[in-house]
Amino acid sequence: MEKLTAAGAKVDAKDFLALAEEAGSSKAVNIALMGRFSTYFPDITDEQWQDAIEKNVPAKFLELNRKAFELGRNA
Repeated sequence: MEKLTAAGAKVDAKDFLALAEEAGSSKAVNIALMGRFSTYFPDITDEQWQDAIEKNVPAKFLELNRKAFELGRNA
């Protein structure tokens, strides 16, 4: 990462697997990553992100995925 930083690249390294596990399941790692990814798109509202999650995640996993998203967003 040192070479990337020296070249002017922004490095955003986090342990998203650990965040997904904290949310309740390692399978939510993609949603934790999406939470972090969402911080790069300020024009997309939190409501829009939440709506996308709700439309694509089975109801029984919705709360887990919402938690994973928030943990990733705040990482």
